[in-house]
Amino acid sequence: MENRREGKRLRRLYDAYLEKWIPRYAFFSFAGCFVWNCMIYWITQNVITVFDLPLHDLTTAMDQRVPFVPVWVGIYVLSFPFWVVSYALAARENSREDWFRFVFADMASRVVCGLIFLLYPTTNVRPVITGDGFWDWAMSVIYAADPPLDLFPSIHCLASLMCWLGIRKCERLPLWYRRCTLLFAVLIFASTQFTKQHYLVDIFGGTAVALGCFILSRHMHGYRIVERFYSWLDLKVFGRTESYEEKEDAA
Repeated sequence: MENRREGKRLRRLYDAYLEKWIPRYAFFSFAGCFVWNCMIYWITQNVITVFDLPLHDLTTAMDQRVPFVPVWVGIYVLSFPFWVVSYALAARENSREDWFRFVFADMASRVVCGLIFLLYPTTNVRPVITGDGFWDWAMSVIYAADPPLDLFPSIHCLASLMCWLGIRKCERLPLWYRRCTLLFAVLIFASTQFTKQHYLVDIFGGTAVALGCFILSRHMHGYRIVERFYSWLDLKVFGRTESYEEKEDAA
């Protein structure tokens, strides 16, 4: 009885403050996307470091021609709030099924990345930062916080493209906004190059994994496993008074 009362209280709080931004059924899966991303990224980096796996440098002559421009770290860092806002919009504007297909594609793409990171670990040689301006300082902070591991395929590019894939058919969002989302994703692609965080091939790898997993999610029912898990979690925390399927049918 106490758990039921607590669940009802949490439902009321959520519905009052967060429901208009992210549907309650999508809350845990929305958070789960970012938790899963961090787990894959950090675990693989630690495995590579602890077991001293051999690293491969995929730098090409074309990569060497791309200049190092620290000011691009601004775009690189803005990718983080961009992901949060875009994933929240995908949760709010898509149907329940389309949202969980998106979550399935997103999580599956990180599994693919994690396997590649471990089977073919990559690294690069970063430039020496000689300037003392704000952007040089910001670039040095990024370098210190993020070691040159887990480069191919680029999760930065993958997640940015997923932002557009998740909202591209959401007609309640203005067309100009959806186009700007794709444009900003491309700017993030560029930022990974000008900050020397990634190779050119990392962009193509991240793009291929994102598109492959997204297309796969549209043609199989694996998303139902993800949906069942997060529906169970929703039930445990919030309880339920009516299903979201019924809400959608009524709408």
